[in-house]
Amino acid sequence: MSGAPLRVDAAVLEQLATGSLVLAAGAAESAFRVALDWARASVAAHGPVRLLAPDELNDLRLCVTVTLVGSSAALAEQLPTGAETVRAVRALERLLGTRADAVVALNTAGENALLSVAAAADCGLPLVDGDGCGRVLPLLEQSTFTLAGVAAAPLALATPSGDVVVVESAGGRVEDLVRPLVPAAGGWAVAVCYAMPGGVLAGSVVPGTVSRAIRAGTATPRDLFAPWSLRRLCRGRITAVEHPADEHGYGAPEPYERVGGPDTHPWPALPSRPTSVLVAETEGLGRHFRLEAHNEVLLALADGAPVAAAPDQILILSASADRRVLDVERAVPGVEVEVVVIPAAPAWHTPEGRRLARAGAVGPQDTQEDSW
Repeated sequence: MSGAPLRVDAAVLEQLATGSLVLAAGAAESAFRVALDWARASVAAHGPVRLLAPDELNDLRLCVTVTLVGSSAALAEQLPTGAETVRAVRALERLLGTRADAVVALNTAGENALLSVAAAADCGLPLVDGDGCGRVLPLLEQSTFTLAGVAAAPLALATPSGDVVVVESAGGRVEDLVRPLVPAAGGWAVAVCYAMPGGVLAGSVVPGTVSRAIRAGTATPRDLFAPWSLRRLCRGRITAVEHPADEHGYGAPEPYERVGGPDTHPWPALPSRPTSVLVAETEGLGRHFRLEAHNEVLLALADGAPVAAAPDQILILSASADRRVLDVERAVPGVEVEVVVIPAAPAWHTPEGRRLARAGAVGPQDTQEDSW
C-alpha cells in the first residue's frame, strides 16, 4: 500500500468517490449522491476510517464483507436511515458469536465503495484496502472469495424499513434466496457476508483497490486510468445497438440457467437483457467492432475475430474530454467512443475464475476451460 493514505477522512472520501466512478458503468447519479451523503455523514459523526493493507490482516479473527444488493436506483427512492450497515453487521456477529475486526468491500465501484466506508465508520472498524472482485460483477457469489472456497453465507440483510434477515445456505444457493427478498425490502438492502478470518481474507482479496480508486480520484481526465493497466482496442462511432432474441439464450433468459454438467448448480440468469453494440473504427485499420454484452460487455470482436473477453473488463468510454464510462443500456448510435480493456485480477484467469466471471458457475464436474 505504498503511497496510499492510512485513513479515509473527509478529503480522502471525496477522492475515493470520484475514483470509484471510473469502473462504475451505469451508476445512477441520484443513488450515488445518496451513498456519498451517507458516507460523509458517517465519517463526520465517527471520524476517519483506518485503511488496513492485506499484510496486516493475519491476526484478525473475523472480517466481514459489505455490499449493496438490489437496484442502486431504488436507493434514491427508498432512502436509507443510516443504521442499515450497523444492523446487518451486528446480526451476523450475533449469529457467529464473535465481533467483527474489519470490513471489506465486495467491490469498490460507485455506491459499494462509499457504503464500505460508511459501514466501517458506523461500526468503528478499519476498512481493508482491497475487495472481492477487483472489478464489477453482477452476482453476489461472483467473487475471488468464492474462488478461494469461502461461502457468501451466512449473511445478514438489513433493509431501509428496519427489517433484518439472516440467510444460512448450503451449496451456493445464496442468489436463489436473496434475490426474491430484495423487492419486498423496497428494492435494495445492505448485505454483510463472506465472514472469514483475516488470514483467509489476506490470501483471497484483490489488494489495493481502495487506494487505487483514491489515486484515480486525484487524476486529470487524461490520466484517469493510470492506476490500471489499460489496453485500448479502438476509437470509433457507435453505428447500431441490437437486442437479439433466439432459441440460444439471447432473449429474455429463463429464471435459472445450468452451466456445466448435470450435477452443477443452476445459477440465476444474469439480471439484464443481452445487447450487441456495433462500433465502426474511425482511425487506424477502420475495423468493425461488435461488443456482446449481458449486464456488461463480455466479448469484443474486431472484423469477426475475438480481441478481448471476460473476465477482463471491457469498457466503452465517451470520446469526450471527461472519458466517462458509458453504460451499455445507454449506448446510442452516433456517439463517439473509445473501447478499452482493463485486465482482471490473476484469480479470474484460472479455469474456475473464467467460468465464474462468465456465468456464475464453478463445479467439479466441469473442469475444462471455456473458450470464446
